Amino acid sequence: MRTRASVVLVSILTLVGAREGQQPVNRRDWMVSSPSTRLRVVKRPPGRRNSYRSASDYMRILERFPAYAERGWRDPAATGHPIGFFGDPDHAEMGLRSMGNVVFVAALLATDAAYDPNVTGVSRLRVLARARECLAYMTRGHVTGDLACADGRKWGDHWQSAWWTAKMALGARLIWAYLTEAEREAVRRVVVHEADRHLERQAPSGQLSNTRSEENAWDTEVLAAALALFPDHEHARAWRRKLIEFAANTLSAPQDRTSDTLLDGRPVPEVVYTTNIHSDFTIENHGAFHTCYMACPLHSLAWDHLVLAGAGGSVPEALLHHYGDVWRALKPLFLRRRFAYPAGKDWPRYAYGMSFIMPALVVVQQRFADRDARAIEAERVRTFEQEQLANADGSFFGRRFTRNVMMDRWAEYETDAYANLAAAYALHRQANDWSPARSSGSGQTLDGAHVSRESGFAYVRYRGVFASMAWRRLDGPYPAAHFLRIAAEDMAEWGPNNLLGRIAVAGVDPGHARTDHRDTVTASRLRSSGSISYADQAGRPLYTHSMSFDADAARRTAIVEYSFTADGDIRVTSAEGLRLHVANDFFNGYRRRWRHAEGAFSETWSPPQRAPATETITVHTLGRRWVNLDDQLGIRDLGAGERSFALRVSDRANGPWGSVHYSVLDCPLADSRPRAFRRGDVILEGRFMIVVGDARRTRLLPPSATDRRTPDRRDL
Repeated sequence: MRTRASVVLVSILTLVGAREGQQPVNRRDWMVSSPSTRLRVVKRPPGRRNSYRSASDYMRILERFPAYAERGWRDPAATGHPIGFFGDPDHAEMGLRSMGNVVFVAALLATDAAYDPNVTGVSRLRVLARARECLAYMTRGHVTGDLACADGRKWGDHWQSAWWTAKMALGARLIWAYLTEAEREAVRRVVVHEADRHLERQAPSGQLSNTRSEENAWDTEVLAAALALFPDHEHARAWRRKLIEFAANTLSAPQDRTSDTLLDGRPVPEVVYTTNIHSDFTIENHGAFHTCYMACPLHSLAWDHLVLAGAGGSVPEALLHHYGDVWRALKPLFLRRRFAYPAGKDWPRYAYGMSFIMPALVVVQQRFADRDARAIEAERVRTFEQEQLANADGSFFGRRFTRNVMMDRWAEYETDAYANLAAAYALHRQANDWSPARSSGSGQTLDGAHVSRESGFAYVRYRGVFASMAWRRLDGPYPAAHFLRIAAEDMAEWGPNNLLGRIAVAGVDPGHARTDHRDTVTASRLRSSGSISYADQAGRPLYTHSMSFDADAARRTAIVEYSFTADGDIRVTSAEGLRLHVANDFFNGYRRRWRHAEGAFSETWSPPQRAPATETITVHTLGRRWVNLDDQLGIRDLGAGERSFALRVSDRANGPWGSVHYSVLDCPLADSRPRAFRRGDVILEGRFMIVVGDARRTRLLPPSATDRRTPDRRDL
């Protein structure tokens, strides 16, 4: 390890004497896993559950960051670039988003007296040097700078560069006293350029399928940063006006056009000219309702609060426009330690939006006195640390899916998590509001029910049970129903056609699918029924998927029925009955216990060091009539005939990005034999009862019985 003197010398030489004419780096040369470095000191979290979410909890997690960042450090001697930097040499999002995160987190640790260097062996001086080197890399590699990034191209004027610039700027503000005047001027040059380029822009609009709320929100970040760092700049008033405009048009709803309320002294219709969310405050992106994109705009606006309040300036009212409304629409989807994905999820499981929500949770506590947010924050902090400790190398997701690849999206997922936890910590520290989180015990304050006709999904959450139905998902017009005990949320995997069966027919064009459905909810019950008709590219009918889902959370049972009927002469290449996706991963210890009418089966899985070249599916027959999983969830086959349940188990982490492992329960066994059907033929049908409870309840409860038992603590 270098001495403190050598670290300072290297930093000064790098910043002041950087040589010109660097050769671009081939990104492919670095797309390999780096060796893991274990933490030198492992500080264990306290045993008391209600102690979580304190300053020491956050710092205990954050001070492990240098162990992660050092593995991704690129020295000039190895790269040929005149400045050391973290991660990816890419000049766009893959490189600069992580770089901005590193500047901010390293700067926070370097300037916080609570940082303990013994945990990683990385001194405060070295952390400061890393922050300054990444800062120099960003300012000099910008379109206004004198160098290029390590891939030979400059960054800036990008769709998302306001985001990266803002994180860099907040980090620079933390270490401002340690920067030379030349470094400060470089920061000023980049921030002013990235803020000014928005002054002549209008905020984009997008409601159905592709919101622009997160784009407008992250563009506010650089405007807020410019105001906070350079309040006396000649463009400061223009930045503030544009900040208000973009913030007001972030969570813009249809009803804003006729609102008679004021926003920063002006009527809302004078400020809002876009529609980026639905009237029920749900948000769509990538094709359907998206939990992560409910959190993403809240996250950027929370960063604005951090920078503006920290600078002692006033926070515009526009930053809270519909903020509480969107949060209240999102929070019933928080289960026990993570959010539900009723319409699917195309990013890695339990990483992306789960970190975005962290600074937003602090803002809703501080601005709306929301106690639920405080309890949710504690659970999220606990969950992040649980997985981080399992890795013991500073990463959050290393074992599960990032695999110590310090590049591309993998580095982005890790550094985003660190930056957002650091922002939440900084917001608390700024306001000195470290009162402990108090759990409500039952989670019943989050109970609720809602039908989103605009987003095409419905849910009910009641006394420890969650049920949802989505007719339109991120992967297309492939519906999914979910019914689970919230305390057993780790069972849920949010795949298409969950509980509703699936067939494959050649020539289907998702764009020609027609959906007709009806959804109603009460406080404890969800009823959904309808059909989706599929056609080919020419619009010729192929088949219709009819279904009904009646979920009674008070009784802790649900009845699901479905059928697939040919609308023409078609060829079916596969058919899957039931199709229950069940996660079996880190969060449940890689072990599931299945009980059924003929016996029991233990399902275990061990993450391989490397993913197999080809996927192998092993099928386990579980018996007929009923199955039960971990004495938590049971399924009864109510259809005619004696059909066996079958469990399909993959040998790889088969979730998106390899982020989780899951198995699929069929009834009957999936049939991959090509078969021909004529118009009017019933291809596949099923009727099942889903039971929250143990094997005995699964086996004995009649489908029509009324279960009036008062839930005990185990059900909550």
